[in-house]
Amino acid sequence: MASKVFKNIIIGLVLVSILGMAAIIYILMNQDDPNRELTIDEQIEYSYMTESVNIDLADNRYAQLQFNIITNNEDAKAEVEKRMFQFKNILIKQTVEMESSVLQNDLSGFENRLKDEMNVLMEEGEITDIYLISKIVQ
Repeated sequence: MASKVFKNIIIGLVLVSILGMAAIIYILMNQDDPNRELTIDEQIEYSYMTESVNIDLADNRYAQLQFNIITNNEDAKAEVEKRMFQFKNILIKQTVEMESSVLQNDLSGFENRLKDEMNVLMEEGEITDIYLISKIVQ
């Protein structure tokens, strides 16, 4: 009788151990890598498109710009929507001394500066990219 109880205890421990190992392997295999590149579907899901924004440039010209802001998660997208007034403020500060030639020739640098300044404010995630999707300079 004692050997039967001992045998059942050993079988129970083995089963619990196997289930525990399976659970650990499952968790490790299904963790998202936070440094991975977002798929195009995720980029679309986590993107926020701004309204057109009019700005004055230093050479007495003006520009109308529209951006698509890509974040790394849904919470960050919601935060960007709430921080649009700050984005517009940063945009105005970045362009107040900018001439139209800079806006015509260094778009990548301009987008990166906006992204870096906005990421300083972000608390719920980060902005991975800012794309200028519409630009009219007059």
